[in-house]
Amino acid sequence: MPKDIRLALKEIGPDGYKVRHVPAAPAGRGASGSSVGGFSDKPRRKPLGPGQLTKSRYMTGMTESKREMWFEARGELSPDVGDRWRMEQGNLVAELAREEFPGGTFVGGPPSEAQLQPTRPLFEVRFSAEDMTVRVDVLRPGPSGGWVLTEVKSSTMTSRSLKKKARQDVAFQAYVLSKAGLPLEAAEVMHLNPEYVHPGDGDLFARTDLTGELDEQIQEARERAPEFASVLRRDEPPNLWPSRACSTCDCPEPCHSLPEHSVLTLPRLYYGHLDEIIEEGRWTLEELQGHSHLKPKHENYIQAAQAGEPYVDTSEVRDALSELEYPLYFLDFEAIDYALPPFEGTSPWEKVPFQYSLHVVEEGQPLGREEVAHEEFLWTEEGDPRPPLAERLLEDIGPEGSIVVYNATFEKGILEDLQEAFPQWEDQFQNYTRRLWDQGEIFQEGHYVHPSQKGSWSLKTVLPAFDPDLKYGDLDVQEGMEAVVQYSRMISPETSDSEAREIEEDLLEYCEQDTWAMVVIHRSLSEIAW
Repeated sequence: MPKDIRLALKEIGPDGYKVRHVPAAPAGRGASGSSVGGFSDKPRRKPLGPGQLTKSRYMTGMTESKREMWFEARGELSPDVGDRWRMEQGNLVAELAREEFPGGTFVGGPPSEAQLQPTRPLFEVRFSAEDMTVRVDVLRPGPSGGWVLTEVKSSTMTSRSLKKKARQDVAFQAYVLSKAGLPLEAAEVMHLNPEYVHPGDGDLFARTDLTGELDEQIQEARERAPEFASVLRRDEPPNLWPSRACSTCDCPEPCHSLPEHSVLTLPRLYYGHLDEIIEEGRWTLEELQGHSHLKPKHENYIQAAQAGEPYVDTSEVRDALSELEYPLYFLDFEAIDYALPPFEGTSPWEKVPFQYSLHVVEEGQPLGREEVAHEEFLWTEEGDPRPPLAERLLEDIGPEGSIVVYNATFEKGILEDLQEAFPQWEDQFQNYTRRLWDQGEIFQEGHYVHPSQKGSWSLKTVLPAFDPDLKYGDLDVQEGMEAVVQYSRMISPETSDSEAREIEEDLLEYCEQDTWAMVVIHRSLSEIAW
């Protein structure tokens, strides 16, 4: 099944933006170029040579590692499906943002001498200096005869990390523009307003003025840019070993060989403690035992890995399971989030549920797949999926019994949003939220640890310890962002009926696997506890 993404075609009219879904782009199209929604209808821009330090590569070096930056510049690292979704949503936001600057000119490359006269806004303008190149989202004439830089972000800029990255991003651009001789008198970030509610409650965009506040980040760019440019010119990637970056590195070639279990697979170890342990030169589990930075969950993991069999705190597992009240409703949602909210009452990047799976277990009943009742919902049409989903959920979940989920934060957020969207059902959704029981906490807290988890407590890594034959790799949809992308394709009017039915079957199979996995795990934990 194709994995390319196409999100939505934006049409700008007198009443603001409208969104409709369109299918995936043909192979060979990509995320670059002027977007009309989803993947561009234009061919990719010709990539710059690997020796050029671009804004994207600079940010990879700052936020990931110099090694990943080197591989990215050579096309050996590609954004995953989630990154591509966000990039293409960002293309829609960037195009719509230009409407805020009337009379602007799309440049799409280096500006001409005439365009460098500050008389009108310029979009997608490329500047180069030495080994550095930036493409500026918006340049507009400033009040004093110079230019104002506007960086457009598709995020809502509500987290500290996003604000920090935005400042580093704008600072690098300002540094390159100064090297290129462009008179820059102000800089700002234009981002989506988290308070905006579609179709017109508040302003869609908000602006954060960074003028005079980037001295530290510009100095940082002045120091790091030559270093990064030097790394990009090398014939071989830099070696990061030993460092914490090794725990998250996605590079195709490792710097160093580590055993299957090491300091980098310790579950949820505080970064500062990880740095200290690495500085001490301790990598193997034998070297780590008894370290002052280790908590019980780390010691439990070490014990399981060394023994080659699960560590189980039977008492803790029993106490957790004793909180359950029958009937048990094993619930999993799938939800889509749009940068430009298409449904009335939704905000940028709000998660809109379009699907759920529900397995229902009565007390004392056999827990075979044929005996356990299963309910499911998937919205297969265009339009807001929340009203029909909410109505069906109220039919499928009764007034009593625990609602079992895996990582309750997500499902709790969905239920709270449904409660706000449908005040007529406020009491029912409040009742559901109070009854949530998080199966994942048993593994997150280290009460059950299997060596095959390698420090992870995600459902996909825990499940094989209980049923090796249940594999997500056998499914056509294997993770949440793939479900989002395929759902977007399924509901597009330009997707054929046969392809839409195939995607529908894939989505139903994937979501059902999540809730059945929780039933399998519950069955095994119950056998262990009693």
